[in-house]
Amino acid sequence: MAVPFAVRRTCRQRVAAWAISGCRSVAAPAVQGRALCSWSRQRYQVGGPSWMPADQVRLVQRAFGTEGSAAEKATASSPRPDGETPRRMRGADDFAAASHPRDGEAGAAGGAAGSGGATPRKNHPYNPDDYPKPQSGADNIQFTWPSAVFTCVVAAACLWYFDFITRQREDKSRATVQNERIGTPRLGGPFELLDRTGKVVTDQDLRGQYLLLYFGFTFCPDICPQEMEKASQAIELLDAEFGPVATPVFISVDPKRDTPPQVNEYCSEFHPRLVGLTGTPEQVKKVSRAYRVYYNEGIKSDEQDYLIDHSIIHYFVNDRGQFVDFFGKNMTAKEMAQKMKITILEDRAKAKSRKERRGVEDVE
Repeated sequence: MAVPFAVRRTCRQRVAAWAISGCRSVAAPAVQGRALCSWSRQRYQVGGPSWMPADQVRLVQRAFGTEGSAAEKATASSPRPDGETPRRMRGADDFAAASHPRDGEAGAAGGAAGSGGATPRKNHPYNPDDYPKPQSGADNIQFTWPSAVFTCVVAAACLWYFDFITRQREDKSRATVQNERIGTPRLGGPFELLDRTGKVVTDQDLRGQYLLLYFGFTFCPDICPQEMEKASQAIELLDAEFGPVATPVFISVDPKRDTPPQVNEYCSEFHPRLVGLTGTPEQVKKVSRAYRVYYNEGIKSDEQDYLIDHSIIHYFVNDRGQFVDFFGKNMTAKEMAQKMKITILEDRAKAKSRKERRGVEDVE
């Protein structure tokens, strides 16, 4: 359906009035705004277009400060007999010149705004010297020592809070895992392997010592060395308090490459009492199943260049060959030593209690 001409004309009038008013109030200081307002002022300052009603023309003239009759505009813009410069209407260029004077134009711009005697402001390239520079020293408001100290304090508080939240979450997760454990898993059993010299070693040969077992392979690039170093530190903490009551044990899950000489060379880089064990594929499979250790050979490029995916767990065994606890990768050496210390103290307290009971029975 066609829109009536009267409706279209009214819409054009309203849109033109709103656009002109918005340009003057918002975009006058900008270059685009100055050009648009100057063009609009020249178009509407006298009488407006033929299609615009008189009330809309007055609205536009009021927006630009050019309200008045056409005769007054013609009289104001014509030269005077005494040679005095006629009064000029203020526009967007005059406001921009008054806001950004250059090279002594402040007075001229002010006079032009009032009397119209100055020539229109010319466009100048951007000069950074025309704008104030930041001060230095005590008058510098961009940097102060109190603000710097305050920023450092806030940053330190944020770092401390982040570290506190992280530790709290880790402790909570460990407490949840510990509470979910009910009883002791049935792990461990008899085994027969080869030590670092090629001598046969069984589980009976290691009785009387607390054992910290770890399953890995000597060609491991990063995880196994880190875990063996952590195990050595935990054993050293126990040695400092109880003496040599615990022994670290490394059991290879790569019997094809980890021969006794290879295991001996690898274990010599860690704790001096570290026991290195290897064996045939069947022997390694048997002891791995006893402790439920997962291991699997990865993709092989050749027979001597491959990695093995395996469990990253330390197994703590008491002096009677019984499994007590296990420690994951996220546990530190200090935490491992603390847990083993509790077990050792409990065993000593039980042994002392049994000895006291035997003494009472012998006396009776």
